Amino acid sequence: MMKHQFKRLISQLVFLVSSNLGALGLKTGFCYPFFYCQACPSATSACPIRVLEASAYKNSVTWKLLLYPLTMIGVTGVITGRAVCGWVCPVGLMQRGTGSWARKMSRFKRVKRIKDHFRRVDSYMRYSKYVVLVVLVFLTSYFIGFYLTDICPVGFLVGTIPVMVLYPGVFTPAFYFPAALIIFVLFIVLVLTVERGWCRYLCPVGALLSLFNKVSILHVSVDEKEKCIHCNACVNICPMGVDVYNMHRDPECILCGRCVDVCPKGIIRYKWVR
Repeated sequence: MMKHQFKRLISQLVFLVSSNLGALGLKTGFCYPFFYCQACPSATSACPIRVLEASAYKNSVTWKLLLYPLTMIGVTGVITGRAVCGWVCPVGLMQRGTGSWARKMSRFKRVKRIKDHFRRVDSYMRYSKYVVLVVLVFLTSYFIGFYLTDICPVGFLVGTIPVMVLYPGVFTPAFYFPAALIIFVLFIVLVLTVERGWCRYLCPVGALLSLFNKVSILHVSVDEKEKCIHCNACVNICPMGVDVYNMHRDPECILCGRCVDVCPKGIIRYKWVR
């Protein structure tokens, strides 16, 4: 296993465990800098999106609640950009597993044809996560009072399903349960057919963090381009579909380091800006 990928796996597993220490009765009360549901029976902290929704709920902006998750994400973003998505987020870890399946699926001719058509609108669809952030997180909470996290597929996975399994006689489906179930099924289809589909198109935390890639202290850089042999190894291995050679602090880069490890000339590197 490549050196950065082993370190990344360890990091992801550590944060997965630390995010679920609530099973031991440990509750930190902090806000995650990544997407994970506080409705999970074992979660130790709060989902930043739920806090943002609560801060704008029904025409009443609570600045203390609003600034808390934005400051957490802002500080993290300025230092590491979107590295949280690649090194920390449990949903990213899950998609690390489903990504290999998505690549295998692309070998089927019918799926490949669909993906070829899909690539034509891929660059436009990546803006959908910003629409989710603005419209479904802030505007609906402010004007309607509806919470996106009530139908969140991650919440369904780590919150609803464990409760259904652990307390089958106690669990009572909420009003939004049918909608949440449908969205969860679509979520599973998405991550099994598009590598890191959730990160690419829908994650509102990823949308927030991506804004900091242009200014973050840590970033991935392609240096000494004249040494590049144009083997496209970096492009082929990138889970986010980034054109690595031509990127310059691309907002889609999750700093996973796969391109760094695979480059035969060693010209792709992590860099710290002082």
